[in-house]
Formats: sequence, C-alpha cells, structure tokens
Amino acid sequence: MNQMARMVRFSIRREQEGWRWETYDDRGARRTGGVVATKAIAAALVIRDTCAAQAPSTAADTTVEAEAA
Repeated sequence: MNQMARMVRFSIRREQEGWRWETYDDRGARRTGGVVATKAIAAALVIRDTCAAQAPSTAADTTVEAEAA
C-alpha cells in the first residue's frame, strides 16, 4: 500500500428515511455523509469521497453532504 495514501473508513446502513452513509478519516473524525434513496447511491458517494481523500489537497472544500431526495 502506498504510505502516502489517506485511509478512509465508511458506514452504510438502512434507516427509516433511506440509506445513511458516512465516511471517516484515519483519526476517526467524520468527513462527510448523508441520507439517500438507494444503497447504490450511498455506495457511489462513499467511493467518490474515498477518491477525493486520495487527491492532493486544494484550497477549495470538496466535501459533499447528500440528503434524501
């Protein structure tokens, strides 16, 4: 594994209002998350944030919060 890679943990779980997804950094701090209509969308957003965590840091905030449609 690349020692420069940033680790991201994630959680996807079913809730009454939809699928809750969250990502956490290597220190356990919440990066982002939300509630969406399908598990597939939740998984896609987790992948998106995991990729964003690997990208070089920029001045712009790339954090995305997604809510149920």
